[in-house]
Order: sequence, then C-alpha cells, then structure tokens
Amino acid sequence: MSGCFMGFCLRLQFPECSTLKDRRSRVESIVHTAKNRHGFSAADISDPLKIDYAEVGLAAVGKNENEIRGRLDRVLAAADRAGEMTVLAIEELEMTEDR
Repeated sequence: MSGCFMGFCLRLQFPECSTLKDRRSRVESIVHTAKNRHGFSAADISDPLKIDYAEVGLAAVGKNENEIRGRLDRVLAAADRAGEMTVLAIEELEMTEDR
C-alpha cells in the first residue's frame, strides 16, 4: 500500500489588517478551515508581532499528491473568499512511502 504525506508552510500577507487582533482572527479562520473541513493538521507559526504577515504550517496524509494539493487549493480558496489576502509563498515538503 502506498501513501503520501505532505507538509506546507504558507506565507501570507493581509494588507488590510491594521491590528494584531485582526490578523490573528484571519489566521485562526484559515487554521480552523484547514483542520475541520479539509483534514489538515494546521498551526499558526507566525512572528506574533507582525501585523500584516503570517505563516501557517499545514500537514496532511492522503492517497496521492493530487488529492492533498486539491485540499490545499480549497483551503486557499476559502481563505481568499473570507478577506483580502496575498499568498507570498508556499513551501512544500513531500514524503512518500511504498510498502
């Protein structure tokens, strides 16, 4: 049986955020959506003092890369619909195990 584990670090910018509370609220929404709707393990790994910048760590297990990337695309689409956000970078870590 083969499986796929992938990890991501999302680097995000929120140009309209003017307070840390506003940024935290938006990031918490992304983390909540990733966990509860799309099956990711997720955490805010941001520098707590940057008002308009955030990093979110995500990890998922799935049947293949396409399935996991599709779930990631849905997380990003939901975050984009929720408010002004720019994806600055997505770092990816992939580990596949064949048995």
